[in-house]
Amino acid sequence: MRIYNSDGSEPEMCGNGIRCLARFVADIDQTAARAFKIHTLAGLIVPELLSDGQVRVDMGQPILEGPRVPTTLEPTQGSTVVQQELTVGGHTFQFTCVSMGNPHAVTYTVDQQPIKVDAVDLTGLGPLCEKHAVFPARTNTEFVEVLSRSHVRMVVWERGAGRTLACGTGACAVVVAGVLEGKVDRCCQVDLPGGPLHIEWKEEDNKVYMTGPGELVFSGMAHMCARAWHVTVANGAKCPSDYE
Repeated sequence: MRIYNSDGSEPEMCGNGIRCLARFVADIDQTAARAFKIHTLAGLIVPELLSDGQVRVDMGQPILEGPRVPTTLEPTQGSTVVQQELTVGGHTFQFTCVSMGNPHAVTYTVDQQPIKVDAVDLTGLGPLCEKHAVFPARTNTEFVEVLSRSHVRMVVWERGAGRTLACGTGACAVVVAGVLEGKVDRCCQVDLPGGPLHIEWKEEDNKVYMTGPGELVFSGMAHMCARAWHVTVANGAKCPSDYE
C-alpha cells in the first residue's frame, strides 16, 4: 500500500487507509473473516477482518526513542520524550513524542491545564506544530481530552493533510502517550470527530492493536480509463464527491 496526502507528500502509513484496504479486498474477494499482510513504508502491517465486520490491525510496536520519531526535543524518560514543554503560538504544551511508523506529537495539556478539544484552535496551532523546527520530518499533532482512564477524545492536525476527521496511527499514539504519562489504561476508546476507535497497547508483546470500521461508500466505472473503481471510507473521511 502506498498513500499520498492532499499536499502530494507520501506518508509511511495510514491506519484508517489500511482498514479500508482490508475491507475493500474482502469485499472484492467475497471472503470470510481473515487476516492480510500488507507492506507499507512503515513495514509489514497485519489487519484482520472480524466476523462483526470490524477490522483489527496489528500496528506493530511503537517507536519511542526521540531521534527515531524523529524529534530534537530533549528526552525526559531515558531516550523517550514524555511531557516535554514546547511553546507554540503563544501557548505552552507538554508533548509526548511517538512514532507508529510515522511521527506524532501528543499533548494532553495547554498552559498547564487539561485540554478541552472543543476549545482547541486547530487551524491556528496545527500548522505551527507540524512545521516546528524540533520536528525535522514534520509531525502529526494530537490534542487530547481525558474523559476517563478508558475513554478519551482527540482532534488531529495531520502532516501533509491538515485537519482530518480521523487518524488511526494518531489514535494509537494517543494511547501510547497516555500510558507513558499515566493518564489512561492500555485498553482505551478514542473518540475522533469521525467516530470511535478501540486501541490496545499490549504489555506482553509491546504491540498496538487498533479496531474500527470500514464501509463501502459506492462503486462505479471511471469511463475515461475504463477501469472499475471502488471507494471505502473509515471514520468520517470525505467521500470523493466532496473533492473537485
